[in-house]
Amino acid sequence: MNYRKEEAYKHALCMDLTQDEFRFSILDPKLKEEVYHEVISLRDCTKEELKAHLNHALFDLDFATYSLSAGTNRNTLIPASLFNFSSLDDIFKLNYPLPHEQLDYNRLAELSIVNIYEMPLWIKSLFVVRFPRIKIVHRSTVLLKGVFDQAIFKPKINLFIEDEQFYMMITERSKLMFYNRFDYKTIADLVYYVLFVLEQKELEVNDFDIHLFGADQNWLTESKIQDFFEKKIELNSKNSLAKNFILTKQLLCV
Repeated sequence: MNYRKEEAYKHALCMDLTQDEFRFSILDPKLKEEVYHEVISLRDCTKEELKAHLNHALFDLDFATYSLSAGTNRNTLIPASLFNFSSLDDIFKLNYPLPHEQLDYNRLAELSIVNIYEMPLWIKSLFVVRFPRIKIVHRSTVLLKGVFDQAIFKPKINLFIEDEQFYMMITERSKLMFYNRFDYKTIADLVYYVLFVLEQKELEVNDFDIHLFGADQNWLTESKIQDFFEKKIELNSKNSLAKNFILTKQLLCV
């Protein structure tokens, strides 16, 4: 993709950081489409390694908005009505043992919940110094906002797929019925977790539409995940709403 640097002021710079990759897209906020996308593989995901990548000339441009999704894989959701009655540490240790990384939170007013998560301090300081106007959120915050930006009245299983982990969100009648993250090694593992959750909740898989995010059509074909389900799995043909879903949907957070 070709990008004209003199048009940076019209666009949003959206970045996503995991242990293995630093990905970023330049988005047209009006069209909600990517005009540029790049993926950088990381060796160790250290401050020094990332700082070197942030010396890229593209990051010197003056964009309309800046956003980053990052954080560890540990997060917890709590009803907004209960949030003010306990400290972040007290809430977090109910689900995760000590030690904890630096804790932070995002409010999701549309769901009446608060997402509490770990965000290493060095990540926040590095990106705030480089981009003083940046909005930093947890990756699961973007996923939830993105899923609820879709039509979600009908029963739906939403799966955000990555190499060795996936997020599962069950939505129905515009409400979040289930949310969790799972590690997996094979597609059979992934399918097992999905079916196990449904069994525990006494739900039938055929009563739900199944939507994938974070993957592309090649992954859908090569993984053969469709062989495990009778219903057709939906995956948007646009990379901006499929493989790069978490980048595009950052526009909802700025």
